[in-house]
Amino acid sequence: MDEEKGVQQTIEDSNSKFYKAFESLSIEKMDAAWKHSDDTICIHPGWEMFTSWTAIRESWVRIFENTKMIKFFISNIKIKAFENIAIVVCLENIDSVIEDENENSIRMGVIATNIFEKQNVNNNKSNKKWLLIHHHGSVVANYLAPNVAV
Repeated sequence: MDEEKGVQQTIEDSNSKFYKAFESLSIEKMDAAWKHSDDTICIHPGWEMFTSWTAIRESWVRIFENTKMIKFFISNIKIKAFENIAIVVCLENIDSVIEDENENSIRMGVIATNIFEKQNVNNNKSNKKWLLIHHHGSVVANYLAPNVAV
C-alpha cells in the first residue's frame, strides 16, 4: 500500500509541475512537463484540438504572450494509475489577468483531464518520470469559486 501511495504522490507531483509551469508563463518549464511526441494532444477550453508537441508548444507560446498573470488552486483531484499511464481529473480554480487594453481579470473554473505516461530518463530504466501526453480543459458553467485565495 505504501508503494501505491508513493506512485500516487509522484503523479500528483507531476500534475503540480504542469500547473507551476503554467503559472510561471515559462515555455521552458512547460517543455519539461510534456512528452515531445507527435501523439500528444492538448485541448484548451474553447480552442481546437492540437496534436503533436510542436503544435501544442506553439499554443502555449500564444497563451503566455497574452497572459499577464495566472494562478491556480487545484481541487477535487482524482488519480487513476496504471503501469505506464496515469489519468488525473481535477478542477482548476483559476484567477488570471490577460494582456489587453483593459488588463481584464478573469476568475473561472475548468474541469481538466491530464494524462501522463511514464518515461525513462536518459535511457535509464530505473530512473523514470511522468510526462504529460494529453491535457483537456472544459469551462465549468455556473462556476462558484471556492472560499480560498488562489
